[in-house]
Amino acid sequence: MQRRWTKRTWLGWSTMIILASGIALYALNFLFVGIENALPAMAYHVPDRLIPASIHFGIGGLVLMIGPFQFVPGLRSRWPTVHRWMGRVYVAGCIFSGIAAFILASNTNAGPVARTGFSLLALVWVSTTTMAFIKARNRKFSEHRKWMIRSYALTLAAVTLRIYLPVSMIGFGMPFGVVYPIISFACWVPNVAVAEWFLRRDNRTTV
Repeated sequence: MQRRWTKRTWLGWSTMIILASGIALYALNFLFVGIENALPAMAYHVPDRLIPASIHFGIGGLVLMIGPFQFVPGLRSRWPTVHRWMGRVYVAGCIFSGIAAFILASNTNAGPVARTGFSLLALVWVSTTTMAFIKARNRKFSEHRKWMIRSYALTLAAVTLRIYLPVSMIGFGMPFGVVYPIISFACWVPNVAVAEWFLRRDNRTTV
């Protein structure tokens, strides 16, 4: 049974897709100007890790944009084939982008804490997305939805990272070398916590 979205839900969804699309387009800009110009902080990955960097930023930007549409009830009920194919693209994109992200994280020059934080993010991202796919294949759609929420909460780490970083550096004057390792965990651990809180609250309202 599809539940009707409230105005608050639509507002939250609209805010999410605006932020996600903005960050996605910012990342995808590398296709036109190169990683060195679009994402100068990641330029040290070129040329040694150009392929994983291109996969992560390119495909990652795509899944960041299409993910929110998978939660729209009308899309699932009126155009289930579109929903399924977008889901397949999302799952494949997250897995490829996550593997590429793990390669980049393993070779980061930001130190062991950042290496650990971003590597864990990549592993958990791939794992939750894979679980969402398995649940859908087994037609356990309620569980599929829960794992998709967890997966996209991790996808949104691309957004929260790029919010926290300028706020910390410009707003609080923290140097990059100090704040970046912290954000390697802060950009995704709170997202997972919020997703779990939402799922618990959602479960109470439907029991």
